[in-house]
Amino acid sequence: MTDTDADREPMSAEEKAGLDRAALLRKLKAWFKADREASSRWRREAREDYDFVAGHQWSPEDEAVLREQGRPPITFNRVLPVIKAVAGSEVSSRQDIQYLPREVGDGALNEVLTEGSRYLANEAEAEDEESDAFVDTAICGMGWVEMRLDYEIDPDGAYVEDRVNPLEMFWDASATKRNLSDARRLWRAKSMDRAEAEGLFPDVDASLLDAAWAEDRDGDEPHREIQAGERRIDRPGTAEEGTSRVTIVECQWWERAKVAVVIDLTTGEETEMEPEQGEVLARRANVLAMPVQVVSRVKRRYRRAFIGSEILEEGPAPAGDQFSYACMTGDRDQNRNSWFGIVRPMRDPQRFANKWLSQTLDMLNRQAKGGMLMETDAVPDQAEFERSYAKPGAITWVSPGALTRGQMKEKPLPVLPAGHWQLIEFAIGSIRDSSGVNLELLGQRQVQQAGVLEYQRKQAAMTILAGLFDALRRARKHIGRVRLYYIQNFLSDGRLIRIVGAKGTKVVPLLRDRTAGKYDVIIDEAPSSPNQQERVWATFVQVLPIIKDMITPQVLLEILPYSPFPDSFTAKLREMLAAAPTDPQAEQQKQIAVQTALAKIEDMVAGAGLKHAKAERERGLAQQDQIEGFAQVAAMAAPPAGPAALFAA
Repeated sequence: MTDTDADREPMSAEEKAGLDRAALLRKLKAWFKADREASSRWRREAREDYDFVAGHQWSPEDEAVLREQGRPPITFNRVLPVIKAVAGSEVSSRQDIQYLPREVGDGALNEVLTEGSRYLANEAEAEDEESDAFVDTAICGMGWVEMRLDYEIDPDGAYVEDRVNPLEMFWDASATKRNLSDARRLWRAKSMDRAEAEGLFPDVDASLLDAAWAEDRDGDEPHREIQAGERRIDRPGTAEEGTSRVTIVECQWWERAKVAVVIDLTTGEETEMEPEQGEVLARRANVLAMPVQVVSRVKRRYRRAFIGSEILEEGPAPAGDQFSYACMTGDRDQNRNSWFGIVRPMRDPQRFANKWLSQTLDMLNRQAKGGMLMETDAVPDQAEFERSYAKPGAITWVSPGALTRGQMKEKPLPVLPAGHWQLIEFAIGSIRDSSGVNLELLGQRQVQQAGVLEYQRKQAAMTILAGLFDALRRARKHIGRVRLYYIQNFLSDGRLIRIVGAKGTKVVPLLRDRTAGKYDVIIDEAPSSPNQQERVWATFVQVLPIIKDMITPQVLLEILPYSPFPDSFTAKLREMLAAAPTDPQAEQQKQIAVQTALAKIEDMVAGAGLKHAKAERERGLAQQDQIEGFAQVAAMAAPPAGPAALFAA
């Protein structure tokens, strides 16, 4: 007898969650397998790129052949100086993240957010981590930076930026845009000590911590999933006791989800919630006659999961509606859908140069180094001949007739084939030519040339490398958005940050009301970058004689960040300019000028009053004279008045 659906007990919430996690694990494993296979060839190429930069430029097969033949495997590493020149150019022109409010009529930067971002980046050594990731991009074509909050360093959450080893990262196999901006998922498979993994996941069974199925081997054959507990050839331990290291996989992905958007018709504010909650709210709003509108919308929802042999933890992504990893990409390999840096085109010229140098040294070792070809009776004393032959100024005696009968002959000096040195120079020059980095950018030009010409040639080299710097700028915009999310949602809790403004250095609390709202992330060249300082300061020195009478403390405060002065001196000077009182003599002159102006105004007012009073007095006297004149005329024309007339008057 079979059980019907009605006879079965309803599934509990834990069982449903277990089934959901099992289905999610199968889906994530299938994704990871496809993404790992797609990047296997790139990973082999990347390891070889790193070997070339480190000076390991001979393949094991070629090196074994050379040692068998007794030839030296010479390596003159010319790839490393090129990478250092590119890295130094990035350090000399570092960029700055600024935030511009997205409000009508407000174009000023948000000082609190911008300075707060600089302060957090300074505490996290973010510039150095981003520069290291940029070097990875130049080497292998991929650079990664992780942004996170560390609650082990600071209980309130410390902002951290870390450069991530590109060989630990995997990405969506279908992503094709620069910096993987169209990727739907990112992976990180990190190998760590088992004790560290147990500390990160204390509530998880230790037997579930190793993601053996995710180990990266990058062989020519398809990957074989290593089962849990199986011994690995590259790790110590046995199947019984396990291994001393484990692999933890982190996956961040986004999926489309339907959400309900509640719009308050009176204020226009929008609030997102689950569709079920939106339906309940809509019914209640209709009953209460509230001016609310509920609409349905599809949006991206970012998720994150940590995976061992099973899913260890799953939940929302840490950076909101974006990945917490920023990626930089180099040049695109269109056919293989991968990326490469400037080391890959330098590998063949570097190999060519190494082989030519090794062959040249072998030819010199095998050829004669001078000397004599002699018959046994050519000299009377062979030992004395050997001692005196190479001695400067010595006379070497030979037997009679030895010089004419041809019993002695000098050995020929080593002679290399024609064009040999030209080929070596061509190989060495091709290393620079294939990378686009010229001698001016390397600082190795040994000829006398005008400074303007050298600057133009450096700029020409930077034009070739502009794609790498554009990837860095785009990655910094993503970093700025993630940093803004962390500041607005986790770090605006009143913690104190240091702000360097027009009034000197001050400490202000990072409050939510000051950081709320939407902002545009602007990438500008940082004032602290040497190139920017040099250009601005040189221009300022040129125009200083013209505007010296217009220089005020406020102008100096704006110029100080671009000055070549040390930071400590700049900070002290900024505080002195902000706190210094006004010049007493200038203040006294200002007060005298104000008093003089006030006196002139009073004199003008007083003069106007006197003129008005005089005019009124003269007008009154004239009216009085007229009245008296009219009275006299009336008295002369009237008849003599009687007692009654006098009484009436």
